[in-house]
Amino acid sequence: MFANRSKFWHGAAVAAIMVVEGAAGAQSIARYRFDLPTMELADALRQVAVRTGTNLLAPDELVRGRRSIALSGEYSAEEAVQGLLQGSGLSYRFSDETLIIAAGAPANGSEDQSEARSETIVVTGSHVRGAPPTSPVITVTRKQIEEAAPASVEELMRRLPQNVSSGVAQENFAVTGTGADITQHGAGINLRGLGQRATLVLVDGRRVAPSGVGSFVDVSLLPISAIDRVEVLTDGASAIYGSDAVGGVVNFILRKDFHGIESMLQAGTTTQGGGRQLLAGVTGGTNWAGGRALLSYEYRDERPIRVRDRDVTINLPDRWMLSPREKRHSLYGAVRQELGNRLELDISALYSARDTGRSFFEGGSPVAVEVDAKARSLGGTAALGLDLGGSWALEGIASYFRSRTRQEQLQDGTLYNRLNTLNAFSELGLKADGPLVELPAGAVKLAAGWGLRRERFASLFATSVNAPTRQSGSRTVISAYGELNLPLFGARNRQPALEQLTMTAAGRFEHYEGIGSSFNPKLGLLWSPIEGLAFRGSYGTSFRAPLLSESFGHYNIFLFPAALLYVDPGQAPPGVGASLIGNNRDVRPESSKSFSVGVDVEPPTIPGLRLAATYYAIRFSDRIALPTEQVVVIGDPALAPIVTLGPNTDLVTGLFSGANQVLDFSGPGFTNGGAGPQDVVAIVDARVANTAETRTSGLDLLLNYAFELGSNRFNLSMNANKVFRFDDKLTEASPWIHTLNTPFHAVDWRARAGLSWTSGPLSAAAFLNYTDSYRDNRGLQVRPVRSFTTVDAGVAFNGAQGGWTWARPFRLALNVQNLFDADPPLLRPEPGFSRGIGYDPVNATGRGRTVSLQMRAGL
Repeated sequence: MFANRSKFWHGAAVAAIMVVEGAAGAQSIARYRFDLPTMELADALRQVAVRTGTNLLAPDELVRGRRSIALSGEYSAEEAVQGLLQGSGLSYRFSDETLIIAAGAPANGSEDQSEARSETIVVTGSHVRGAPPTSPVITVTRKQIEEAAPASVEELMRRLPQNVSSGVAQENFAVTGTGADITQHGAGINLRGLGQRATLVLVDGRRVAPSGVGSFVDVSLLPISAIDRVEVLTDGASAIYGSDAVGGVVNFILRKDFHGIESMLQAGTTTQGGGRQLLAGVTGGTNWAGGRALLSYEYRDERPIRVRDRDVTINLPDRWMLSPREKRHSLYGAVRQELGNRLELDISALYSARDTGRSFFEGGSPVAVEVDAKARSLGGTAALGLDLGGSWALEGIASYFRSRTRQEQLQDGTLYNRLNTLNAFSELGLKADGPLVELPAGAVKLAAGWGLRRERFASLFATSVNAPTRQSGSRTVISAYGELNLPLFGARNRQPALEQLTMTAAGRFEHYEGIGSSFNPKLGLLWSPIEGLAFRGSYGTSFRAPLLSESFGHYNIFLFPAALLYVDPGQAPPGVGASLIGNNRDVRPESSKSFSVGVDVEPPTIPGLRLAATYYAIRFSDRIALPTEQVVVIGDPALAPIVTLGPNTDLVTGLFSGANQVLDFSGPGFTNGGAGPQDVVAIVDARVANTAETRTSGLDLLLNYAFELGSNRFNLSMNANKVFRFDDKLTEASPWIHTLNTPFHAVDWRARAGLSWTSGPLSAAAFLNYTDSYRDNRGLQVRPVRSFTTVDAGVAFNGAQGGWTWARPFRLALNVQNLFDADPPLLRPEPGFSRGIGYDPVNATGRGRTVSLQMRAGL
């Protein structure tokens, strides 16, 4: 289950941080009340980290499978950790402001800090190390990933209620209304339903190259076995990360610290037919004095699901593929090396190659269109960290990422169309952070940085009847940012109703070559009146820069008899009407304002219980969109902003000279009428432009409760999203369109809830997935679409949790998705059409029951 600030994450390293104190010495003075039963050692250490605001780092290989003793009374952070480690054979030591769990005899606390270097730990949504979040962050832990046993990142993220699966996804191919990129292969993430291009996807806190025409990051290329955890910031964050962080940020944290070799094999299939999956991987890692290295390989093979395998489709040919056949190879590596007492180097690299095949039918043709699509992604980052002393750190980074797609469609052996794309960027960055001044509540901390990025895009499009069209371009992006964390009250100076009070402020300036500049601020507040209760709020602005492909300005002009463009042809003057279709060089960045307020409850009297509720509101303005797909628009008041009547000849001449093609259909029978700029009496500018606006608001509800009954450990979890409104308007003059609870859009309720059980080496889990009912308003008759409920379940044997030494490196798990084989709710074809896939792939899936068996073994 997905949970806000979920329990200590299992992966290469286990970290929990909430910093209020300014120095380690001050932390040992403050005392806190603890009532912790015996539990997983990782969970107990996290409770100490969260309660005391201490940076705490515990390698997974040391704490996995260990139990803590019960802890009750008042302790300092150091005393609490010392008590929890009794009898474990583990020790702790201080490095800078971090408590590090280590093997061997306990340290005396005065160990030379140069012998114990810590990770640079940054929470998603802040550049300040250890800053308490004032924006909502949902964490998907390694344990939750293992419980879900997805075969891809796309499958994993579909389970997140805050993610709307419109855009590029396996089952969205050729389905009108889903908003997919023209390449239509791979998968993106769409937080809050604001579009995949409005969600910023990071890997280890760094940008990666987008795919297709640049409108989405293809997360299906990421190896699922290499992911340690996923942190989801469901709030605007351009003040922290820059462009694209409108709906939020999804940060995939990959495994870093691993010792030994682990192999994994997962095989699955649907019970209705088709969709067989094979996932195999091997990870190896080692540590040495002052360094470590990890290398991970993953192979994924998925067979297609065809129409003949499902009875929900409507009048589609049997060979039509509802999901494609895919093969993917991924390779990930990471190396860290100390270069002295104060300097260290981190290098990571990722390569993925995916081949996709698909069959579909265009129009009424009985001949299938065969699709062959290849995607290749390559990139890496080198980061050099310098300890400046006084808790200050300096980091310099250099990154390069590239994503290339090549797609060819053939019909009866001849070319139908071809589309090749390349997205690439190189980036340099410099960041410094540390304490500015000591206050009674702790240190005021600052993070400041600078970045330089060079982006590149190129494409080639060709069909059987059109000559190849090439586009290419590049631009430079310069950024500078700062972030301040100001603790006003904390453990050292708490007052009645002021257990903790922290303010945050961030701002980021970005300049896009050829487009302009943008400055975005963000303010946050965290207030805890009593222990276990915290209120948080944030307000900020965000933006999305136009895609390079959008800013090229390539467009075509179509000339028709003017009467054809009028709603009432009798109102048309004699002459020619011009319709402009394509991109617009004058597009500017999209902008947004977001507000969130929430409450987190962790009652000290109920250890293991965490509740969170967050209200959010987003206004997304100046959106780049097609104002209309219609030709007949003149006379419609809603589309008046895109109409120019009686244009002067100079204006029309300039538009003609800037067009890629001028296609004349103004003569009798739509023949070439030989029209020129002087003949144009009306212009309809249907190019993409900053005309659209979106408003949405909603509520996130999260629950996580870990408890014990004897030797049985349970975890109850829930993540629910309630959308109050989702409204769009295409132009300033058009009315609001209420898209909530309509096909291919967000619905008002989505939730995932579950219960897991562990006793020794055995575990089991079951999860309920729910999508609310809605209405199909696409035709004259509004039809109801029923809700969609599925159950996922799994059982596992994990030797690391048991008492058998021989079984410790072995895990065997059986998982079933959609246990009761629920069919997706019926959705009739688009009005005017007689065939379709029969369901809404944005809000349901046609895969049916999927059974998988996973084995992991280590050395």
